[in-house]
Amino acid sequence: MKQNLQRRRINRNETGSSLIEVAVILLVLLVLFSGVVDIGVAFHYSDTLEKAADAGALYGSQNPTDTSGMVQAADEDAQDVPGMSSVAVYGCECSDGSGSSASCTVRPSCPSGTSLTYYVRVTARTHYKAIVPWPGIPSSYDLASTVTMPTGP
Repeated sequence: MKQNLQRRRINRNETGSSLIEVAVILLVLLVLFSGVVDIGVAFHYSDTLEKAADAGALYGSQNPTDTSGMVQAADEDAQDVPGMSSVAVYGCECSDGSGSSASCTVRPSCPSGTSLTYYVRVTARTHYKAIVPWPGIPSSYDLASTVTMPTGP
């Protein structure tokens, strides 16, 4: 009888410990899950920015002087990225990279043996703030993607 009473006391004392263990494990899993979600959202935004810059540059390769159309194409392709902004440039440069000109109003003087190439460049960017701040890791950072495509004059 005395042993049964002692076993009941031990069992009664251990019943709360399993609840605490479950709570601690759930907390750790929640922290890990929030980290996975943070990384996933940042990766999704980065991928979407690259696709948006690509869409703008593709439009620009067919309509090189329509920079507002390039920006609109990029913006429409990344509507789910908050705070996204894009910049489009039509320009020309020497084939060896020695000189360049934005909008090609003034043509760069290229060394002999090099040709003048025309391009469009679209940059899409946003500022990402992490859902959960992590110690030792910046809680916010800039995401950007730039795509350059050649085009005709």
